[in-house]
Amino acid sequence: MASEVNAKTAAVKHPGPPETWSGFLRSMGPGIVVVMSWLGTGDFISASVSGSTFGYALIWTLLIATFSRYFIVSSMSKYQLCNSVGDETILDGYGRVWKGFPMFIGATTCVLGFVYVSFLTLAAATALDALFRPVLPLGSWGVPLWAVITTVVAYALASRRKGHFRGLEIVAQITMAVLVICFLLALIGTGIDLPKLFGGLLFEMPAGEAGYITAASTAVGLIGAVGGSAANLLYPYLMHEKGWRGTGYLKLQRLDLRFGSLVMFGLVLAVWVVAAETLHGTGESVSSADGLASMMEKAIGPAGPSIMWLAIFFTVFNNIVTQPRVFVRMFVESLHKSRPERLERLRANRDLTGVVDKEAFSYDPLFWIILTVIMTVPIVFSLPGMPGMVIITLIGNSVNVLTVPMIIVGLIVMTSKRSLMVDGYANKWWETTILALIGAVGLWATYELCTSIAGTLTG
Repeated sequence: MASEVNAKTAAVKHPGPPETWSGFLRSMGPGIVVVMSWLGTGDFISASVSGSTFGYALIWTLLIATFSRYFIVSSMSKYQLCNSVGDETILDGYGRVWKGFPMFIGATTCVLGFVYVSFLTLAAATALDALFRPVLPLGSWGVPLWAVITTVVAYALASRRKGHFRGLEIVAQITMAVLVICFLLALIGTGIDLPKLFGGLLFEMPAGEAGYITAASTAVGLIGAVGGSAANLLYPYLMHEKGWRGTGYLKLQRLDLRFGSLVMFGLVLAVWVVAAETLHGTGESVSSADGLASMMEKAIGPAGPSIMWLAIFFTVFNNIVTQPRVFVRMFVESLHKSRPERLERLRANRDLTGVVDKEAFSYDPLFWIILTVIMTVPIVFSLPGMPGMVIITLIGNSVNVLTVPMIIVGLIVMTSKRSLMVDGYANKWWETTILALIGAVGLWATYELCTSIAGTLTG
């Protein structure tokens, strides 16, 4: 009975992929939404630190990292669109590798969601406080007040059952516009050294053995972090919310993800170049969002910090709206899959006629309980006297590394088995080889990160 409802509802909601270029352009969206959720003050600070320290020399690591993320996410998307066993989401596929996989991923991503929102809410509130302090000085209670306001607005968007994805698209488009304007102005102010830029893209190494070691470790760290990141699971779910089903959407998905990846590469590259032009060789570096705003002041002038704070706010706000909902949905969906009697009780107690199983998560009280906790409790970390985000970041990293090897290994199994894929869509040998190489680097990065965390906690 439920399967008939699923099939009929899917047929009504998802008429099919576009057939014209104008249709492709109108249908694109998940790529920008997920890229804006991948970006954060951490990405910008990392790029600015690299640019101020090494100049243009290591830009090739950014190129490799972007390709690695594109390849991993594209493989996830291919399974979701091109599997032959009826799996609607990537989590279904992981369940075929190991029955406990969905619950493991769902539980760990919920923990990560809490950690991420704790940091992101504080970052958004700090940005708003910096923007409005000249006209609305609130002292030590400015950040907590803005944290409450940010949370209320973000929760209102994240909790919408209908039109949720359209709201995400609007936020992401505003974010992209703000970031493009911000860094376009910065690049106009600093200029670009084109010979050095092309040299940096052609695997230029800093002089000396220490420089080589730093370059290698930077590349490995970037590839490992983005390749196995749980945040990569956001894109297939955003595709699902957009209504993309079946092999006919594969071309649109690839165009969408390529566009989003290019936007991400361009924005992070712009930060890197601005840092190289303003700080490299001066002895100054960037270690916080405040430092990033100061860098923009050097590039643009007095308006630089305000523009940067605006960009930071929209970037982290997009994350707050996007990540918790998807992560909690994954957990509730995995719970329904492992305990189908819970879903049956939900259908019996609620009138879910016309609601497909994959959309029933938003009618489960547990979804709202966990989402509310993840999105509201982090406000306490903005209160005066609370410690910094170091401990939370360490906990988040330690949980994140648990997902790195399993996500990539599971993906290799899913996309390589011909019995799970539509004819002609299973991985070719070179695709499996690339996934294995990214997975090996991810395992190495996991080991290094675990060692670093253990040293920090015991040191």
